[in-house]
Amino acid sequence: MRTLQELTGQESGIVIYEGYGSIPEAIVCNWSHIDGYPRIDPLGLMVIGFSEEIPDGIDAEHTDDVASFLDGVMIIFADDEEMPEHGTVYRPNENIIIIAPEGWN
Repeated sequence: MRTLQELTGQESGIVIYEGYGSIPEAIVCNWSHIDGYPRIDPLGLMVIGFSEEIPDGIDAEHTDDVASFLDGVMIIFADDEEMPEHGTVYRPNENIIIIAPEGWN
């Protein structure tokens, strides 16, 4: 699988990166055009992908508290989206959490 849209069925959502620094970081973005996991370009101006393979068969779990996943997380890039309460959470590995909020495209 090459895109988060293929995984989630949505064009946008939240990606939280843990374990890469002292504070977890999140990107809130439209990921429909990104191959692999979204990252911020070196200038901090746009979201890019590194074409990583996204594993098939990632378990999904429903959450009624998206905000709890963002507690203590620094949002380093965000589109203009209101944070929802409900969504689907995917954990492709121990350092990445993907949230597909309900009501987002």
